[in-house]
Amino acid sequence: MNSLVVFMYHGLYRGDRELDTIDASERPYAISLEKFEQQLDSLARSGIPVLDPDSLTTGAVLRGGVVLTFDDGHESNFRHALPILADRGIRGAFFVTSDFIGKRPGYCSWMQIREMADRGMLIGSHGRTHRFFDDMTAEEAESELRTSKDAIEQAIASPVRQISFPGGRYRGDQIAIGRRVGYQLFHSSRIGATAPQRVSTGAVLCRIPIRRTTTDEAFDAYARADSMTLLRARFLAGAKQGIRYLMGNRLYHRLYERVAGRG
Repeated sequence: MNSLVVFMYHGLYRGDRELDTIDASERPYAISLEKFEQQLDSLARSGIPVLDPDSLTTGAVLRGGVVLTFDDGHESNFRHALPILADRGIRGAFFVTSDFIGKRPGYCSWMQIREMADRGMLIGSHGRTHRFFDDMTAEEAESELRTSKDAIEQAIASPVRQISFPGGRYRGDQIAIGRRVGYQLFHSSRIGATAPQRVSTGAVLCRIPIRRTTTDEAFDAYARADSMTLLRARFLAGAKQGIRYLMGNRLYHRLYERVAGRG
């Protein structure tokens, strides 16, 4: 493959008992350990390299492969994802919501985040409060970006250069704010793959969300950056975006949580 594919994960679980402990609204994005390891095995069989996410901000030319990212900072990232990736010699990117860490039940502690960083994982920001950035003023966005970055850097004693936007929602002017604060690379939730190119400061990468309902066939097609599979996924995502635009973030998210809770 010649394109870069960035996968977006959230929580992992072992068995139904662990799944039940995950908030209902987050379960559509929760992946069983069995499925996660099957997906890593599939990448290995296909000869698709899993790239170091830190290489995305070095200015090197992107090469074909996949990057694994995890949003929010769920405790299962430490308990399950870390040992699986470490055993396979894979580095992942973990974007954490700084106000969740050490405070919200079911999420990592700062000690766990530090250990993940010490074991070679990239730690990035997922905002401070998980508010959607496109609902914020410029002043609110700068505060959110800066305070999250500062908290994580203090915890891991390393620079934070990458961020993923909660819900993938942001405004174009907020990229300039993020660059001013010190971020180099931004991750969206736009469906797509990135052609080989030199990554410039301020680039916004597409990502592909992996859900419980993602089939093995779809995962393999995403990993290959299959054009028809990506086109169908973009069409569905565009339809949802249109509904969200009409309803507004707050009402749309409330509806999403109600529907997810029934699943």
